[in-house]
Amino acid sequence: MFTEKEAVAIDVKTRSVTFDDGLRMEYRKLFIATGSKPKPMNYKGKDVRNVFHLRTPEDANSIARLANNKNAVIVGTSFVGMEVAAALTDKAHSVSVIGIESVPFKKALGEKVGKAIMKLFEANRVKFYMLNEVSEMIGHHGQLKEVVLKSGKVLRADVCVIGCFFPLHCCFVLALGGDFGPWIWPVSVEFL
Repeated sequence: MFTEKEAVAIDVKTRSVTFDDGLRMEYRKLFIATGSKPKPMNYKGKDVRNVFHLRTPEDANSIARLANNKNAVIVGTSFVGMEVAAALTDKAHSVSVIGIESVPFKKALGEKVGKAIMKLFEANRVKFYMLNEVSEMIGHHGQLKEVVLKSGKVLRADVCVIGCFFPLHCCFVLALGGDFGPWIWPVSVEFL
């Protein structure tokens, strides 16, 4: 497994991958799991500290430390956002989750499963603000203190995790076009 390496070309005829440093490797089967990138959000107060996109172990450690006995707000009700909410239920003073759908996981798992998961989280002190979006992040001395929703509701917040991501981050694979055959499986995190 390689990290910090970028694949720049795939040759399905020779079953090889070329990397940005010129290294060329052959494969029998190729599994592509490139991850995703944060979905841009439009809200005021983007300069406020303690707002994270969970991307690294350091981010996770900072989130856990800052949420300890504090108010945590999670934006996004798919896998990243809900996993963060679950991890913080026994650490944070409060956990609030904001979602644009009517229930978590609606696109991936459907409304019935989403409702059941939502009830389970609510039983563990998680508050949901569904069919809503962030309007503004308000800070005091640069540190996050409140998240204002488009509905007008104001949530106390010491840390915010934005768990909204584009589902696939491997445009070079899509640009190749054609039939990859049974040897390549591009994976979208939206469906993992």
